[in-house]
Amino acid sequence: MSANAKRKRIGQDVTTTIAVEEKTQTTQEQVEAKPIAKEEKPADPHAEFYDENGEFLWEAYEGTCPTRNRTPNPHIKTNNGDKVYSREPYAQELYDMMENYGKDIKPVINEGEIHDGIIYAIDRDYITVDISYRELVYVKFGKESAEVQASSVGDETAVLITDTKGTLAGTITGGVKHKTFMDLRDAIDEGRTAWIGTVKSMIDKGGYVVTVQGINCFMPGSLAGINKLSDFSSIVGEEIYVVPVSFSPDRGTIVVSHRKYLQALIPTEIENLKQSIEAEREGLVTGTAKYGVFVEFSKCLTGMIHNNDLDEETLVKFKARDIKPGDPINFKVKDIISNKKITLTQKDVVEINPWINIGQRYQIPSIVEATVKSKKDYGLFITIEDGVTGLLHISEIGEETMSVFNPGDKITVQITRIDEATMKVFLKMPQ
Repeated sequence: MSANAKRKRIGQDVTTTIAVEEKTQTTQEQVEAKPIAKEEKPADPHAEFYDENGEFLWEAYEGTCPTRNRTPNPHIKTNNGDKVYSREPYAQELYDMMENYGKDIKPVINEGEIHDGIIYAIDRDYITVDISYRELVYVKFGKESAEVQASSVGDETAVLITDTKGTLAGTITGGVKHKTFMDLRDAIDEGRTAWIGTVKSMIDKGGYVVTVQGINCFMPGSLAGINKLSDFSSIVGEEIYVVPVSFSPDRGTIVVSHRKYLQALIPTEIENLKQSIEAEREGLVTGTAKYGVFVEFSKCLTGMIHNNDLDEETLVKFKARDIKPGDPINFKVKDIISNKKITLTQKDVVEINPWINIGQRYQIPSIVEATVKSKKDYGLFITIEDGVTGLLHISEIGEETMSVFNPGDKITVQITRIDEATMKVFLKMPQ
């Protein structure tokens, strides 16, 4: 064995070595014989961003570009610095929908707050209320008042939040009471809102407890009517209209007045009275004086029957001091001097105040045939009808013309204005 000969490993078979060499040689020949494939050109990743004319669509590209080169869509109108990157045709509509969604949803709800809402559902366990929050308020059905339990789905209500941990919980009864209390306090400054209340009970020192939607208010006896009540217990249990007038911080009590509500009705009742002034009426005696009887009627009006206007039967009772507050009495309206002064009578013949509804009898301007009542240096006093006299000033008639007329003469004048409040008629000579 020559020195350059390679030494065989222990256990190596010569036959196996030859086979391996032959297999290796065959594999190399196969590789050399295989044709080389032609190299393919890679596809353009931006092909979708070219239009049919070969122009590159930069806006479309920037709308999808994930790099810092991406820019907002300049055609979308946004608010509060919002940015919209989408180039889809519905991008503006979608943004507007998302912008308006949740605008009315309350951000945070705290215990003790009162919220307006709508009853969403009712079952035997819970009443759920939608207060425009991300979740409904659960109210235990069994702990609510009978009035609340009789509510219907869709009713508007107020709810007091009692728990915000876990499920949002509240009470409608408590919410309505708190809201009513605050509304009553706010109404004090306006003094124009009347509430229906129930006279719950009397107070020993004078006054009443009036319940307004679950809130106990105080009404002094002096505010229970237009006049002093003849029977203070007569209104207990009655429903009446009251107006909040003051608030006592020390007691936490709201003071209400039925009298103020009645006073607000007077102008309307006066107008109704004028329309049927000749009708016979019935009222209640509120008191007497040496010169007559005071009568309350039409809920809010008060008038006086002078003793000279009492019928014989009532006059006998009056002189015997047998007429008591609260007694019913019949009468007719004699005169309406003002909203606070009305004269009444029981006599059959009633002298009607000519100033009542005078504006309906004479259109402005009206030309009427009248009578000269008296003559003064500054003009003529003209009687339009019994009890209605106006001044025809000398500047309207002239000295020469005025000198022709004397008291009792007929004269044609034009009525230019009538002031019922001051009982004045303004006249001039017709053209």
